[in-house]
Amino acid sequence: MNGPRSHSWRLLTLALATLFAVTACGSSGTPAAGGSAPTAPGAFPAHVTHKFGTTDVPAAPKRVVSLGYTDQDAILALGVVPVAIREFTGMQPSATWPWAQDKLQGQQPEVLQLTELKPEAIAALRPDLIVAISAGLTKDQYDLLSKIAPTISQPAEFVDYGTPWQQATRMTGAALGKSAEADKLVTDLEGRLAAVKSQFPKLVGKTVAGARPSTAGGNYFVWGQQDLRAQFFKAIGMPVPAEFDKLAGDKFYADISTEQLALLDTADAVVVITSSDAERKAFAGLSGYPALKSVKDNHIITLDDRMSAALSFGSVLSLPEVLDKLPAQLNASVGAA
Repeated sequence: MNGPRSHSWRLLTLALATLFAVTACGSSGTPAAGGSAPTAPGAFPAHVTHKFGTTDVPAAPKRVVSLGYTDQDAILALGVVPVAIREFTGMQPSATWPWAQDKLQGQQPEVLQLTELKPEAIAALRPDLIVAISAGLTKDQYDLLSKIAPTISQPAEFVDYGTPWQQATRMTGAALGKSAEADKLVTDLEGRLAAVKSQFPKLVGKTVAGARPSTAGGNYFVWGQQDLRAQFFKAIGMPVPAEFDKLAGDKFYADISTEQLALLDTADAVVVITSSDAERKAFAGLSGYPALKSVKDNHIITLDDRMSAALSFGSVLSLPEVLDKLPAQLNASVGAA
């Protein structure tokens, strides 16, 4: 979710002819990691409405594929270990960051590649549910995946990759027959966010820019209000600068030339999200960086890999980690004004 993504699904139509043969032949094999915790009586059949219609889940899923870039966190938080998890960032064991590792229950789900997904590999997993809320599916992709297993896509009311963690958690809970558990997770974390907002009243009304340097080096990304990172900032009282939201338009981000680095100074605080030491050094080494007012006044916070990932995941499991540290850092930054 750090910029546009492209997926290769050319082979999916052709592969569908063999999908069901693979599923049938593999049904007697040793099951891979995964499974559901007990569900409430009457939870199924479940019906989950999303961008492409309503998906019916007939019974408690036993083999869940986490196809979205960050969907595993909500699945794991609800006590289910997916049989496979989509790689997103950081190359962590089982594509799962430390804040969620204990939820794996010692299992090692298969890791699906970040860019190209092979349909025959998905079919071979014999899923009975595909969670693709943060996958940015097209209608064609959704239709094809639905022929493999019931598939949950993103809600219609949010931009791709912009589904708030509350909705993602509740949709996942509904599909897994764990709506009550999902509601409690949401309520508990919303309470903590409200407490942090009250703890740091100086942040309320101050603007914050979330920025990420491009790996290409000639530009950088900033996020509009539809982005998960911006949604977190808003929850603690800090909106995105109106200029950045305007630049993002109907997307969750804007792509800006480094020649316009000074736009970062329109915010009261800047949070730089990175994925490596090299990336951090390169961004701080840009010719216009030392001249920024944000730099001179200590209003820039550069996150390390783990905190960058936690904020970017924006999930029910990752945000508590962000809350432990970032609001206090922002409060100190704003106080330096």
